[in-house]
Amino acid sequence: MLATAESRSQIRKLPPAQLYFAVKQMAGESLERLLPHITEEQWSLILDLDVWNKDRLQIGSFLYWGSLLLKADKAVAQKLFRGTDPDMWEFAFRRDLKVFARTEEDEFESETVSGREWMHSPDRNYLIFLPRNPEKAKLYRALLRQMHELYPERFRLLLSESLVRTPMELEESAYQERVRRIETLGFQDYFEAAELYGYRKEESFLPDKKWDSPEQVQTLPDALRSDQASGMLLLRALASVEDEREAGFLLEELFYVCNKLLAADRVSPSRPQRLKSKIRKALSTINLGLDFWSGSNYARAAQGVRKHYLAAYFQIGHSRLMDLQREARARLKDGRPEPGSFAEAFVAGLLRPFPALVFLEDDRIKRRFFETLEDLQASRSFLHNIDLTPAPASAPAALRGDDRR
Repeated sequence: MLATAESRSQIRKLPPAQLYFAVKQMAGESLERLLPHITEEQWSLILDLDVWNKDRLQIGSFLYWGSLLLKADKAVAQKLFRGTDPDMWEFAFRRDLKVFARTEEDEFESETVSGREWMHSPDRNYLIFLPRNPEKAKLYRALLRQMHELYPERFRLLLSESLVRTPMELEESAYQERVRRIETLGFQDYFEAAELYGYRKEESFLPDKKWDSPEQVQTLPDALRSDQASGMLLLRALASVEDEREAGFLLEELFYVCNKLLAADRVSPSRPQRLKSKIRKALSTINLGLDFWSGSNYARAAQGVRKHYLAAYFQIGHSRLMDLQREARARLKDGRPEPGSFAEAFVAGLLRPFPALVFLEDDRIKRRFFETLEDLQASRSFLHNIDLTPAPASAPAALRGDDRR
């Protein structure tokens, strides 16, 4: 797209998430050629996707992107500066620098803070002690001068605000702004998404959906009635919906739950293999919950996906796995499987943060997500028939059934 004027003009129209994937693969001269053609909004969202880990701002990553201000032409650097959330800069200043407002009576020429390098702000209104790391100090020195040259008043406000606001306050403010922006891309807040892992008792009430459409399907298509049909129960149940509009709502709901899981598990868009794995996790666990709730009854499952929220079925599936994991810990209080055996690998799979099903295939031990009620029942039966030997005091905590992790 950088090759011609016509295609370069299309860069501003790219969705920020799509542009982010491209930018992550670029470096050096190629990235510098791209910067003039992206918008402030695209720049803001690129930072939002790359510099956060849960609710923590990663200063090193942020400074990498900030250093591009030094390589861009003045007009481009001004655009990037405007597109960066001020709270991020203030948080970085508060964490890495010591800033003092200067008065006419102050004499700072002999000041020192544990041998750290220092500089006056370009307007000489502030004394700034730089990081102890020489490379980081060099970068900050150049950035501070560049920011003053680009927007003197904005730069002064950044320094003054970093003096009076705490790091916690600044990071929280920046995070809330980030949440507001990424919600426009369809990403969800981590703490709201984490509710997906809420525990549901077996007998818990499931809330009914509130459909916009008054139409209700009372019967299922004859061609899909067979309980002998192969394939994931969830997908078969979704395929049973004849009304196109209702089917569209169900697919949107499925995508929403997958999106919620990606947010809860903090999966970066730059790691496609992890994205695929987490989507499989969402589908498998929803299917497990639906299979458990319906008792593997296809007709009931087909009605269930229309009546109750798919997120509730994920919670059912996850909760039953947590129950199985607690049974495994209780089973191992006084013993452990034979070291190196399949049983030991099986138990280790159950004790993972998110339990996994361990099985044998072609004499090889493999692992996958739980998908069906049959998986759950067979695993519970196998677990309670494992031969155990007394666990020595030095046994690993996980195999002693210790709840500490």
